Amino acid sequence: MYRHDLMNDLQIIQGYATMGKYDKSNEKVNQLTERLKDERLLQALNADQFAYWLLTLSLAEKQLEVTYDIDVEDSDLKSIDEQMKVDSENIIERLFKHINEYEIKPVHIVVSGHNSTLLSFEIVLNKGQHEVFMNDLTFNGKLQNKTSEDESLKFTIEYIN
Repeated sequence: MYRHDLMNDLQIIQGYATMGKYDKSNEKVNQLTERLKDERLLQALNADQFAYWLLTLSLAEKQLEVTYDIDVEDSDLKSIDEQMKVDSENIIERLFKHINEYEIKPVHIVVSGHNSTLLSFEIVLNKGQHEVFMNDLTFNGKLQNKTSEDESLKFTIEYIN
């Protein structure tokens, strides 16, 4: 998280507290704490290229509402770092071909797993675009599953550490 975002969040928390809206203030503190925890977990993966890409993506691309969860601790992903970054870049590049400049699309990314690493994406697209989006998309890892419900496209890529 960059200082500007942190300062903005702290000012919002202070504003709620000043107005006596302690429930809102506590909610914002909890959101900030969770975001900082996720950043700490991301940085602990020893996947510097992927971590940098993910952190800068959420700040640089205003058309995307990027959220992420890290559900793997004490893992060293250095051996698959570049593969994860390249696959993720390709997915986001493909996404930009399917949205117009006025749309804002949520993208949720999850890094999980124990014996292998799973990189999961949930992307909101018009249902008719799901197959076109996935067509000819290749990965360094192995596509494990893909589900398509309404506008939500979910898929998981597996990497062997």
